[in-house]
Amino acid sequence: MNLLGIERQTKLIAILPILLIATLLESYFIYSRFEDLDNALLERSQLLARQLASSSEYPVFTGDATLLKQQVDSAMSFQDVQAITILDASFKPVLKLGQQGTSPVSLSPQTSLIVQDSAILRLYEPIQATQIRLDDVGLGGETRANKPLGMVIIEFSKARLAKRKTEIIVLNLLVTLIILSITLMIALRVARNITLPILKMRQAIIEIGRGALKTRISPKPAVRELYDLADGINNMALQLSLDRSTLEERIKQATLELRAKKEEAENANFSKTRFLAAASHDLRQPMHALGLFIGELQAIVNTQEQRKIVTKVEESIHAMSGLLNSLLDISKLDAGIVVAQPANFSVEKVLGRIAQNYRPAAEAKSIQFRIIPSTAQIHSDPILLERILLNLVGNALRYTPAKGRVMVDCRKRGNELLIEIRDNGIGIPAEEQKNIFREFVQLANKERDRSMGLGLGLAIVERLSRLLDHPVAVRSEPGKGSIFSVRVPLASSQSDLTTISDDSQTLVAPSELQENSAVSRGANILVVDDDPLVRSGTQGILSAWGYQVSVASSLSDLKSKFPKESFDLVICDYRLPDGNGLELAGYLNCPADRLPPCILVSGDISPDVLQEVTESGFNFLSKPVRPAKLRSLILFLLSEARKTR
Repeated sequence: MNLLGIERQTKLIAILPILLIATLLESYFIYSRFEDLDNALLERSQLLARQLASSSEYPVFTGDATLLKQQVDSAMSFQDVQAITILDASFKPVLKLGQQGTSPVSLSPQTSLIVQDSAILRLYEPIQATQIRLDDVGLGGETRANKPLGMVIIEFSKARLAKRKTEIIVLNLLVTLIILSITLMIALRVARNITLPILKMRQAIIEIGRGALKTRISPKPAVRELYDLADGINNMALQLSLDRSTLEERIKQATLELRAKKEEAENANFSKTRFLAAASHDLRQPMHALGLFIGELQAIVNTQEQRKIVTKVEESIHAMSGLLNSLLDISKLDAGIVVAQPANFSVEKVLGRIAQNYRPAAEAKSIQFRIIPSTAQIHSDPILLERILLNLVGNALRYTPAKGRVMVDCRKRGNELLIEIRDNGIGIPAEEQKNIFREFVQLANKERDRSMGLGLGLAIVERLSRLLDHPVAVRSEPGKGSIFSVRVPLASSQSDLTTISDDSQTLVAPSELQENSAVSRGANILVVDDDPLVRSGTQGILSAWGYQVSVASSLSDLKSKFPKESFDLVICDYRLPDGNGLELAGYLNCPADRLPPCILVSGDISPDVLQEVTESGFNFLSKPVRPAKLRSLILFLLSEARKTR
């Protein structure tokens, strides 16, 4: 048996542990380095894909090919990028640069996707559309997800990464070979000096791998190679720490940018509401005066042809008023002016009024209109729920062709009543079923035919459903019709049921109109408005109805003209040159507790004004006011005032 000498045994004792440790250390280092390189490429590519998807949102949405080309050219200048493709919402190429490989994967419009092999890394990033919640005034509800505008596909080459990995392997093998050669020559002298530093480095690498990036090797070994290795490990830990700090800073910056964009969107929404309020006010003034003049004109035309022309003018005014009133309803809902007043009541009355309102329209189109009777007791706001159902039934009749079918059905589902409006009309594509609840969206009315509605009904339905917490759902297929459903809570008990009037739309019953008109004829009415046309129109139509009319252009004008005169009723504009209509009480010749009935008329639909008027308790009419509605309210208030005398 040949025994090894002590020198050889010492060398073996020194070399074998060092060889093992060096091999493990280099393997771990190479593996970690490869993983870092792969992760760095992946993170860089994901960041670039997200940035390009975000920056492409506007040009894809607007179709600005030049701006989109600039964004893609900028992204192509990044290292390792070899191809970029921009797809639209239908996954059709909008722009393509570089040589892109084929994509065998199935694309999803909502999620990102990463596909890679040994040669390439391909990322699919959806281009999401930035959307504004309309629930910033406390209406509740949940934010709806938006359909992506398209897809960004970026392909990165791994050639440089593979070359770098080869260099790392060669370099580390060379370093290992040098270290082992030197160790072999001076094993006996430096065995201890080598072993201890390697153990320290090994421990440091383990701690760094666990996330302790502040770990450093100190003091550094006296052997050059180990010194360099320790220095490299320290530099690696420092770089990882800096990279993590940079990533955290980027995340913080991205969060700030998202917050800024959210505030910008909220400001834009507020500006939109103010714009609608201002524009509506400017339009309502002349339309209000025009409606009053038309009402006065109706009473004096003589021939059938003249009446026909006046009727056509009145129809045009009513159409414009409908648009403004719908905008007013939306502004009220956005401003939080509308407050739900839930009560227990029978759904039977609501269904009866819907049948009464829409049966003539259904018969005119030869549509089979059927409402399944139901006596279920529900808990909701009867007026707001009826508005939801009226809009849904009206849409169903509008988009159902002649000789079609529309049905309203109620079925109990646990503690809820499911109200469904079914039709066999044109149907709605799946990708558009969320968009139909947006303002002015009409899929089958690109010509903006006024007879097909204004595109605001479903926007009002969506807001009312959130206000009442009555989920509205839609199921539809093009050519096969649609089913809109509303879930309403059932009444918890059968007691304390609210009785709903059969005619909630009129202030004075028709049977009382003639009697009240005769009784109130000759009443002294004050009109305060700064617009000469409105004053003249209101004075003319009230005089035609048999009232005594006094007019003033402002609060100070009222004070100077009628310091001692009392009035039976006051019609006042909200916005006056020297104040607003809410200050009217201080200028009337009567005690504060004996104020005459007051009607506040305004074309201002801004949320602040609506909130203030609602809290004041004044009778409020929004311009333009239909003469019949004004007359009905005047008769009602004069009748009520007469009863309290």
